[in-house]
Amino acid sequence: MNDVELDTKSKILQYAIDMVGSRGDVTIRELAETAGVNVASINYYFGSKENLLKEVERHYSTALYNVQYSIFTSKELSPYDKLLEWAKSMSAFIYQYPALISLIAKLSVEDTRYTPVLIEKIYLNKELQNMIQQIIGTIIESEDEKLLKLKYLQLFSGILGPVINRLVEENFSDKPPTLNFSSKADLEEYMKLLIDTILD
Repeated sequence: MNDVELDTKSKILQYAIDMVGSRGDVTIRELAETAGVNVASINYYFGSKENLLKEVERHYSTALYNVQYSIFTSKELSPYDKLLEWAKSMSAFIYQYPALISLIAKLSVEDTRYTPVLIEKIYLNKELQNMIQQIIGTIIESEDEKLLKLKYLQLFSGILGPVINRLVEENFSDKPPTLNFSSKADLEEYMKLLIDTILD
């Protein structure tokens, strides 16, 4: 693939990443107009809209994984701060790109053989799970494998809870949100409370 082809493919992907990240979906025609290419170019480089959306999902999943991995392997952060930074980064990421959840659902429904990269890299990633469980074990001074798995599940669920709450309230309620984590201070307060409760 020559440099012009690489630039065109990269440009299409970057516009798709930006548009899908904020909206959840995009038509091929909209994407072509915004990227300044023709529809045939998108089909040429990606084969189909679904393949393009899978590339977008891969991009976001890899970005989130890289952030998490750097937190867990940090030499500067204490074990507690690793949990806090991980929880904040997960929540902030999902808040910034809420459309990612609907994208994953769409891709999974359209191709039942497709396992979203986000699920593989984040939720089913044994290496990350083990890192988190070891950190929890270090803090609570326990090697009880079942207990550490339960506490990991509590923590993961606690991070997703506010995000799901926000999506439900925004889409199905006409009342103001029960919780508002638009400020970093409020989000950090919640995450500290969550982690302290789980580590107690």
